[in-house]
Amino acid sequence: MTDLQQAFERHLVRSRFFATQDKVVVAVSTGVDSMVLLDLLQHLSSKNRPQIIVAHMNHELRKQSQLEERFIRQYCKQNDLKLAVTHWPQDLHPQTGIENAARQARYQFFRKVMKDNRASILLTAHHQNDLAETMLMKMTRGGQLSQLVGIRDRRPFASGTLIRPLLPFSKQQLKKYALQHHLKWYEDKTNKDLNIQRNRFRHAIIPMLEEENPQLLSHLESYHQQLTDLLTWRDQEVADQLAACFDQQGRMILASLAKNKEIIRKEILRQWFNQQGIYDIKDQQLDELLEALENEQKPQQIIELPHRYILAKSYATCALKKLDNPLENLQKPQDHVIKLEQWYQVDPINLMAVSAERSFFKDEEQVVSQWLAPDQFPLRLRQWRQKDRIRLKNGHHQLVKRVLINQKVSRKQRDQQMVLVDAHDEVVWIVNQKWSWFERPTGYQLTWQPCFIGIKNKEKKVNE
Repeated sequence: MTDLQQAFERHLVRSRFFATQDKVVVAVSTGVDSMVLLDLLQHLSSKNRPQIIVAHMNHELRKQSQLEERFIRQYCKQNDLKLAVTHWPQDLHPQTGIENAARQARYQFFRKVMKDNRASILLTAHHQNDLAETMLMKMTRGGQLSQLVGIRDRRPFASGTLIRPLLPFSKQQLKKYALQHHLKWYEDKTNKDLNIQRNRFRHAIIPMLEEENPQLLSHLESYHQQLTDLLTWRDQEVADQLAACFDQQGRMILASLAKNKEIIRKEILRQWFNQQGIYDIKDQQLDELLEALENEQKPQQIIELPHRYILAKSYATCALKKLDNPLENLQKPQDHVIKLEQWYQVDPINLMAVSAERSFFKDEEQVVSQWLAPDQFPLRLRQWRQKDRIRLKNGHHQLVKRVLINQKVSRKQRDQQMVLVDAHDEVVWIVNQKWSWFERPTGYQLTWQPCFIGIKNKEKKVNE
């Protein structure tokens, strides 16, 4: 048994990623990383080896894609491995952002394979180099400290868990193992394209940093683990303090909040907001909020937050409440044929945009994804009408008017309510209220188009 095989098996036992009876879907591109992962799994001892299902997507991006598909089909046949293959047809390839679109299509396929095989675990071959690249890219972009963790070794995915069991191991270790075991793999030429940011970090920035310290990758992996442990501890401590701050009516007791140190007070507010789906409060805004809550000269205040929430301070307590839209001063909504990556006003507080790429939206913007049939485009944004209906999951329909009444939307708000409709004038989304249910055919990922709908608050500052 090689050193890597032994280290890999020890890592699996220590991390308890899966059990022998578990079915695992292994994402295999036929690159060296995924072929090494597949080989390592096959050579696990019988007490640690799970049931393996190989998942391969032919992206149809290169002529070599056909060779790769034939190779993995033959490999799985020879090794008696169950295999699921799908194609991403060229007519679904977007003009821009193809890497992100390919990733979205790929992970939709993995979800389907997991569901079809009743598997709860997806394994990918991300390794130590991928972790270092992601950490350095996040550091360069800026953001919350928690983002510097980079790639976690496990996270929720579909109805189960996505696991990255190779994170402690470097690309060099994987390639050495592949050569020692005479594994066959295919190189993706696009990985050399320096127009792609990750490739610049991979081929230029990290090698330069490794000249300063050859242990760069292992040091970053150590920082990753330390930071993960610290954040896990912090989040639990903050959750305990947050729970102790509420009265029986669900209001925050300001005196209980004030007992904590300032940094803890900020994290208590951040976690409280996150629980309500408010993720776009920056540190400076948290400082302003704490200052307002501690200001005894203003015992009562209403502070506006994103996503139509307000923080209402009333003497010794404060509460989070949903904000009613001030619609009186809003002009009559306009109909728009939706152009991709263009923002449209949907109410006094929010703007909406549609994009074929998740990367168009910033982290602070609320984004949902939806698959639509090709004949549903172009989409249109308009005011709702009396006869508008949405589809329900059970095959029935419901009037938009009834949805708005059930949601207790005021008459003034109903007069201004916008809907997103498709090319057949069928309602896709009652904006910020409810989605239609579209029955997806088998293999819809090959013919339907994924799109991302984002909502952002027009005013991100804290208002007193």
